[in-house]
Amino acid sequence: MQKRSSQSMGFNTITVLIIVTILAAVIIVIRLFYLQVIKYGYYQEAAAIAHQGYTELPAKRGEILIKDYTSGEKFVVASNTTLDLVFADPKLISNKTLVATTLSEILFDLKTEREKDDGRVITEKREFKRTGNMDAYDRVKSLTDEELKAAFYNEILTKVSRETREQILLADDLPGEILNDIAARGLKGIEVKGGSLYAYPGQIYDKRYTAKMLSDDLQIAAVRLEQLLIGENRYEIIAQKVDPEKSRQLREVIQKDADEHPGSENYAGIRFKEEYYRFYPEGQLAANVLGFVDKEGKGQYGMEETFDKILKGKMGIFKAQMDSIGRQITVGDSVIEPAVNGSSITLTIDRTIQLEAERVLEAGVKKYQANAGQIIILDPKTSKVVALAHYPSFDPNNYSAAFEKVDVDFSESEIESLLPIDESETHFNFYRNWDADDKFEIFKNIEEGKAAVYQRYKNYFGAEVYQNKTTSAIYEPGSVMKPIVMVSAIDDGDVTPNTVYYENGPVKVDEFEIKNSTEDYRGRQTMTNVLEQSSNIGMVFVAKEIGRNLFYAYLMKFGFGEKTGIEFDNELPGYIEYFTEWADSELVTHAFGQGITVTPLQMVNAYAAVANKGVLMQPYIIESITDPSGKTTYTEPVAINQAVSEDSANKVTAMLVSAVENGVANKAQVDGHYVAGKSGTAQTYKFGQPLTGLGTTIVSFAGYAPVDDPKFVVLVKLDKPKTNMWCSETAAPIFAELAPFLFTYYNIPPDKY
Repeated sequence: MQKRSSQSMGFNTITVLIIVTILAAVIIVIRLFYLQVIKYGYYQEAAAIAHQGYTELPAKRGEILIKDYTSGEKFVVASNTTLDLVFADPKLISNKTLVATTLSEILFDLKTEREKDDGRVITEKREFKRTGNMDAYDRVKSLTDEELKAAFYNEILTKVSRETREQILLADDLPGEILNDIAARGLKGIEVKGGSLYAYPGQIYDKRYTAKMLSDDLQIAAVRLEQLLIGENRYEIIAQKVDPEKSRQLREVIQKDADEHPGSENYAGIRFKEEYYRFYPEGQLAANVLGFVDKEGKGQYGMEETFDKILKGKMGIFKAQMDSIGRQITVGDSVIEPAVNGSSITLTIDRTIQLEAERVLEAGVKKYQANAGQIIILDPKTSKVVALAHYPSFDPNNYSAAFEKVDVDFSESEIESLLPIDESETHFNFYRNWDADDKFEIFKNIEEGKAAVYQRYKNYFGAEVYQNKTTSAIYEPGSVMKPIVMVSAIDDGDVTPNTVYYENGPVKVDEFEIKNSTEDYRGRQTMTNVLEQSSNIGMVFVAKEIGRNLFYAYLMKFGFGEKTGIEFDNELPGYIEYFTEWADSELVTHAFGQGITVTPLQMVNAYAAVANKGVLMQPYIIESITDPSGKTTYTEPVAINQAVSEDSANKVTAMLVSAVENGVANKAQVDGHYVAGKSGTAQTYKFGQPLTGLGTTIVSFAGYAPVDDPKFVVLVKLDKPKTNMWCSETAAPIFAELAPFLFTYYNIPPDKY
């Protein structure tokens, strides 16, 4: 028994040793596979950086320009600027008080620090209000100017004195099992947080031991890791985007110290680093056309996004072979791939007209209390975009301001009325007017043990202000569509300007009753009267005369239902259902712009076709692109088709002149000049039901002049004006304010006496 037991024990021991050996081998193989295959690229790159002196060479982003077409002068609206980043190496600063004093005296900006302190006051008051600590709430005060200066100095002094880093990111891509194993060791000053490994040098008492424990996991030599865990702070950012004048003053102080005290190292630890930034010299001008460049250098919205690839150019690379202690090996291979700068783009936008369009639009949106508005101005002969204005807009130099929020003080009943968005417990809609679907977003901030705080976007819209709504937002155009349907019927020979029909009241089509918007019915009327009075009943007659098939065909010839091809990403095509699916009621309502959707650009381009003797052109906003070599490629106008005959276009132009002179759009009249135009008021809907009353309509006016040889075509659009629901009282007067400027700018003589 004893002998048999010994043999069994030996067998079991050998078996265990074999199993352990196999497991160890498997673990080693897996680890080697991870390091040599999965992480090969990472360590190869790391080696290249360490031993080859790898450096990226930045490319200069191309500029975006617009013109003043009267003078021919070009203006840069998107450029690049170089601003200094000031940083410190605290290890090299012996007289920290002197350095902090110099830096704070030069870099201190009262306006900036006051804005920061105002934010502090708002935040602290909000926190004390949450907790119900009203005594502390009342004690929150703004700092005086002297206190702000003292606080700024103390902040600088702290930075230049911080010789040890508070936190070091050791790794952010280790496998979860390794991170879990490290966390289980309980090493002081080492923390696993969010899938990353951090070290806190001030908390690590035995750095040699800690380095030894982590060396294998991090694949860093223990001696090197021990040095890293000391946490020497050799790079402390003092200020970014330093004003050039302040940067110059600081450089002069440093140079003066060096000149007056040869060998002085008072400012040895202060360094400057040039950083490139996208800069928009004209601020908000044409911001929705331009878009912006984000912090990662990627174009967002507008031209910056659409042409990001050609604007940004290509980064260059410099690699110099280095020896083991970091010296360049002069006989080693060096690789230089020079940076390729981006191309520059010149837009068709006329700076002077754009400025005026934006001014008039902003005033109009505010006067009529609309949610938003847009103005488009085209050259009707080419459909090039002369101006494209939005309000509200944004400053691309400070695009993040669109996300700024402000507190909202709600009553208990208002809180109860908040409607969750997508069943969220913190994101709501607040309705100022339920019947008009007038709402804005609310964000609820919740912290345990504190009262909830409700906030809204300061601008009410958030990132919506970035959008180019002339191409990326669709709407039912309403009566502004009537002239396009009328010219189609005239072109087909179905009616003439003098064709007569009779209207004696509403007309029933399918189960619907079609009415005039004013509910006035005028008996015997001509087609010219239809456009003058914007008669829905008259358009019922026209729609029945032209019929589904040809009606749809003409809409397609005018470019509706498909993208225009203008140089913007995210352009929408609008929607028109195929004519075989139209009910009788849809046939007639489409004739006055209901049941179809268009973009503002499609709408104004259709008017441009009428103004251009019936020829539809493809709209464009890029005049030219100049590549880094200086080669310039120009955009040539493109005719899409002859939408209607010149004779048909001329007849409708005369009818539109009469609509302005004698019809409901008479507030679009301009002293001394005839204009051709038409107003349109479109309903909006909520839960599929049409809304009525103030703040529920989308109004637009389209017009062009001079009528014998049009030089400009304009669309003015307002979203949900609250002072008046009709276009004739809102968008038409805005056109009348803008048009005299255009007549003067183009030096167009009067044609009405």
